[in-house]
Amino acid sequence: MKLKAFSLLEVLFSIIISGIVISTAYSVYVFTHKQFFIFTSAKTEIRNYFELSNVLNREFETAKKVIKKGPQEIEIELINNRINYSFHNDYILRTIKTHTDTFSFSVVDVEMNVVNELKEEQVIDYMKLTMDEEEGGRSMSMYKNYGAILKIE
Repeated sequence: MKLKAFSLLEVLFSIIISGIVISTAYSVYVFTHKQFFIFTSAKTEIRNYFELSNVLNREFETAKKVIKKGPQEIEIELINNRINYSFHNDYILRTIKTHTDTFSFSVVDVEMNVVNELKEEQVIDYMKLTMDEEEGGRSMSMYKNYGAILKIE
């Protein structure tokens, strides 16, 4: 009686082929996981940029006044409260009363156009933020049209 079984050479070849298939599948998984992580971090950064841009533009446009408090700081005066923005090298702080939001952006430059430099309250009608110079130098601009209200005061 003869037993039907695999020879040692056949088992060895099947182990080698299955090892190649498993290592290929694992390397595809690792590559896909890295690409997904890169995509997720880029998507988060873009979302944060647009969120900051949207909030800052909305508050800039609806403000009664935008006042320059220092070379890297502004105060947005709304009808019912004041919002302070402080631009630092590694982050941007937005403070409303006791609530503070932090945006993690590298601020390279803050350019402000002051309308009435001779008065004690320096009112701004234009501001340009330049951020992340190593990644192409993203920037955002905000405009405030006061019309005749500022000239009357």
